Amino acid sequence: MRILSALCISLLSLMALGQDQFPTNDEGKAEYRYGESIESTTADQLYDRGLAWVNKFYKSPNSVLRTQDKAAGKIVGRARFKLSQTDKKGNINPNAGFVSYQITLQFKDGKYRYIIDNIRWEQASYYDVTKWSDTNQNNYNAEKFNSFIAQTQKYFDELTANLEDYMKVGEVEKTDDW
Repeated sequence: MRILSALCISLLSLMALGQDQFPTNDEGKAEYRYGESIESTTADQLYDRGLAWVNKFYKSPNSVLRTQDKAAGKIVGRARFKLSQTDKKGNINPNAGFVSYQITLQFKDGKYRYIIDNIRWEQASYYDVTKWSDTNQNNYNAEKFNSFIAQTQKYFDELTANLEDYMKVGEVEKTDDW
């Protein structure tokens, strides 16, 4: 089992090296941004979908939500997720730190967008996740940071795909068609 864990971490590390790391904003900080048109929907309908998604995606949506302004068509949340780390013996530490971020959803008639920014590794000072790629820093640890990059990319890939799919159709109604 330990060998399998070590192999998985190594594979994730290699995958992270081959990727562009994170999308960035003009300041070079990690940021995911996407907008989409959804025909025949009002801003209010899209807002309701966005709020429903937040309530469905996050285990504790009330602790995530910071702003809910239907009139302005805006939802803002702050969230975080855990990182894990595998040591040289293959033991997994599920408490290797947290990545926190801000998510902003904005709505207008027929379109919405999201911005995920302030993506940082929780440290004593602000530590943007793009720094994990900086091999010149004093505390650079290729195995650890590449694993963190892969975990963070996977988390945001799943979050954004889930959000984009949900915003297209909303909650799929279940029928009791026996």
